[in-house]
Amino acid sequence: MFSCSAAEGQKFQEEVIRVTEIIENLGTNPIKASLIREAEKKDSEEKKKND
Repeated sequence: MFSCSAAEGQKFQEEVIRVTEIIENLGTNPIKASLIREAEKKDSEEKKKND
């Protein structure tokens, strides 16, 4: 949680940059990657059935 007044624009900007860097350093979402692999596997299996 972060709060600042309207007069603290610079402080707000610095906090946004800090939080953005933290999020970027987390990397990609492993759950999303797992879901993509599962979908690709399912598509591959369906193609094999149809061939």
